Amino acid sequence: MIEIKKSNNADTRTADAEVTKDMLLEDTQSHIQDVQNGCSFIANLILKAGENHDHTKIEYLDESYNDFITRKEDGEFKKIDWWQKHLTERHHLNDRVPNDVNLIDVIEMVVDCCMAGMARSGYVYDIDIPSNVLDKAVKNTQKLITSQIKVINDKKYW
Repeated sequence: MIEIKKSNNADTRTADAEVTKDMLLEDTQSHIQDVQNGCSFIANLILKAGENHDHTKIEYLDESYNDFITRKEDGEFKKIDWWQKHLTERHHLNDRVPNDVNLIDVIEMVVDCCMAGMARSGYVYDIDIPSNVLDKAVKNTQKLITSQIKVINDKKYW
């Protein structure tokens, strides 16, 4: 869980009627720390995605290699059995979008395309993710973060 402190006095829309400068400073510093904690949560998820990236290429190495050396041209490669296992990885958003797609999936896809493109051919194809997928990823990321938040009341002036 991401524990955050109540900081209603850091914003005029939610502030108590009489907010001192010290209260504003305290709540603003608390909010900044909360955002840092939330960003750390997301950063850790991105790192885990990177550590687990293309795991099916390793887990199914024999199948992957066999299909690689006997691959079919003109998109037929994506019809082979191993590729279907590979599509279980969340970041293949042009082939399959998980119901709970999130911005971690989007970032992994973008990083994957850049790394693969530059390492393999020296350039990166345009990365096109439909706007409805991006909208869904933002909403699902919001749900993911919100589900991890526990608000604690740690105010000396409450």
